[in-house]
Amino acid sequence: SEAEALQERRGLAVEFIFCLVLIDVLKQLQFHPGHEDLVSYIEDVAFKHFKYREGVQSSPNAGNIHTVADLYAEVMGVLAHSRFLSVRKRFMSELKDLRAKEPSSHTTQSIISLLMGMKFFRIKMVPIEEFEASFQFMQECAQYFLEVKDKDIKHALAGLFVEILVPVAATVKNEVNVPCLKNFVESLYSQTLDMCTKSKHRLALFPLVTCLLCVSQKTFFLQNWHYFLAMCLSHLKNRDPKMCRVALEALYRLLWVYMIRIKCESNSATQSRLQSIVNSLFPKGSKAVVPRDTPLNIFVKIIQFIAQERLDFAMREIVFDLLSVGRPIKIILTPERMSIGLRAFLVVADSLQQKEGEPPMPRTSGVLPSGNTLRVKKTFLNKMLTEDTARSIGMSAYFPHVRRVFVDILRALDVHYGRPLMMTSTQNLNKEPDEMITGERKPRIDLFRTCVAAVPRLIPEGITGAELVDLLARLTVHMDEELRGLAYQSLQTLVIDFPDWRQDVILGFTQFLARDVQDTFTQLMDNGLRMLLQLITSWKNALGPIRDRQPKDTDTLRTSVTPRRSDHALREQSVCSVFHQVEGFALVMLCNNRLCPRRLAVHILREVKTLIKAFGALEDDQPVIDVIDRCCPQVVDSCMGMLPPAEKAAVLSVSNIDLQWISDRNSSVWTGGLQDESIWKPSTNMISGASDPWAVCLFGFLERGRVLTHCPSAVSHSWPIVYSRLHSLFTVIDPTPVSDNRASLLRSSAPPRKPVTERDMHMVVWRNYVTFAMRVVPPAPSPIVRCASPDLSLSLPSGRTSSSVSDDELVYDSLSLN
Repeated sequence: SEAEALQERRGLAVEFIFCLVLIDVLKQLQFHPGHEDLVSYIEDVAFKHFKYREGVQSSPNAGNIHTVADLYAEVMGVLAHSRFLSVRKRFMSELKDLRAKEPSSHTTQSIISLLMGMKFFRIKMVPIEEFEASFQFMQECAQYFLEVKDKDIKHALAGLFVEILVPVAATVKNEVNVPCLKNFVESLYSQTLDMCTKSKHRLALFPLVTCLLCVSQKTFFLQNWHYFLAMCLSHLKNRDPKMCRVALEALYRLLWVYMIRIKCESNSATQSRLQSIVNSLFPKGSKAVVPRDTPLNIFVKIIQFIAQERLDFAMREIVFDLLSVGRPIKIILTPERMSIGLRAFLVVADSLQQKEGEPPMPRTSGVLPSGNTLRVKKTFLNKMLTEDTARSIGMSAYFPHVRRVFVDILRALDVHYGRPLMMTSTQNLNKEPDEMITGERKPRIDLFRTCVAAVPRLIPEGITGAELVDLLARLTVHMDEELRGLAYQSLQTLVIDFPDWRQDVILGFTQFLARDVQDTFTQLMDNGLRMLLQLITSWKNALGPIRDRQPKDTDTLRTSVTPRRSDHALREQSVCSVFHQVEGFALVMLCNNRLCPRRLAVHILREVKTLIKAFGALEDDQPVIDVIDRCCPQVVDSCMGMLPPAEKAAVLSVSNIDLQWISDRNSSVWTGGLQDESIWKPSTNMISGASDPWAVCLFGFLERGRVLTHCPSAVSHSWPIVYSRLHSLFTVIDPTPVSDNRASLLRSSAPPRKPVTERDMHMVVWRNYVTFAMRVVPPAPSPIVRCASPDLSLSLPSGRTSSSVSDDELVYDSLSLN
């Protein structure tokens, strides 16, 4: 019944917690001799859960029952570490009782359940007495394996042996010469190898034969492994994907022992063995790897093991072939092979640079029932791999080739899977990533992720800093979420760790936002501004400790941290010019009628001001935010007549009004009628700008004697940005249908109309852009009077020239455009 199931579930929850406590407490039992009564009680409770129960699979608590049984198996594993003889005695007693029973399916399942209770038992390598005692127990189990006829019990025993032997194989050295281990291997090897030739045993016995070879003596291994290796290679193309995976895992464990523990054979024999393995995994002329649909990290590890003893073979015969070094790359035909080659190169370089020594034996990664992880996450280097570093780790002969092919791969990926899948592309509107990144695109996007994650560890050759930053910036609006994150992470790493790249990243990302992310993509624009703010903040934070130590000698420090890029001399933008360009972009973003981009623009202006001060550039232009904050009280006072009573009261109650305070006002009067970023209540006055206090404030800041006078560089940088954006936005708000004389049966001559409210909302931004542009338009250096055009001065009142038009008249004229 439901009540009984609930009661059982409560009991299982109590036992779950009890097991977690036991696992932690019993780890200290080795320091407390005695307590046999408690040990016996714990064994009784645990082995009760190892008994087979009919009908458990149909129980609503079946999953929880198995989880608790696994937890008790882990408890026995911890207990055996300090009370091995007691656990061994109890296990053998239970097994003896079950073997004495009449053979039946129930008896078989009971024995299998009992065996699973020992799967977390681990052999103690020291002292030697305990090592020998453990293998005496293993020998008893091996004898049972040889005697038992039941297939399922044999397979369960094989699985138990593998669980116990894999950790031994990872650490064993001279212990392979201990007689008890030699006897264990020799007693099992012949029968298990014969069983591997039969299809009904292969899946269960392949891992066991692998483990037996891995814990065998060098002589035994070299005499026997070639036959089993051939068997593994022949099953890499098995129709059963499980068998393919089992054969591959057996292969890479055997290869680890061959390369790392045994240190290969003679040069010719080793070359022959490795060539047969490589040709099976990466067939010549094939676009794929064998077996298919396998985690690529297994292939990467195989190359790493080979490189440990045969670096030149691994690089020239495997990595170069996988990366198509020396062949032109226009289209990516082998994405998986390229991903394996690139990752293997980086893993080998990381290992050599960090002096990690021999790679560990691959072990089954997973999580114990108690939640303790069996896998330690490896950390990879972010330091840029340079020619000097490559020379110091012995990879200078391969490094230039990889860099050259890396740029070809990046460019080919960008052309076919980068630019076409940007969210700013009109073809991708209203399309989901899942429907776009399928089929042949998926492995190529995986390769793209690998390439982007490799930057800045690996900088492609033959590409300028601006080109690389532009590529990464565009990928921050890619349809693939993971690729977006990796691209931004690479940009941030360049800013944080590589001073020589900082201004290129900030300049390139700012130009990308200004050029490619239009106002119709509101979410992308907001995210882009957040990323720009974070990049600038990262630059500021990275300068903190530097300013404390060397406030003036920034150039010396920059070159000592990282080598200068090859295109450093070609960069024309000074660092101050970059800051002013960011300020110009932020000024243009203040034209928005939404709160989010305004606030982000204000934060950007504040962070840029901090950087300007850090670089001692205050003798040129003043920071824009300082100029605006100084004139805020007067500007706000000029628009008091447009404010409702509540906003007037708020203004009067504040002692110090600055741009931050104004941008934080969320009343619809400040947002051109926009409420909650989604509801817009337009009015004629709002659209025309006649009663828009934000517009009045913004263009009050841009009067002469304020930003126009004190921040000429930022103003000059803002002009091309606003000019481009107002023209782009005009196509959205223009009510006139496009005239097209070409006849077409497939489409209408008029473009699809935007909803009126959306068009009007963009109209407010466009109106602000126009007014902004009229304020910041640069004067013509030498006006040329053309006969075909009327002289502008003739339309002005007598005695006035075009240069003397007042700011108020400019604002009035621009607002009258609507």
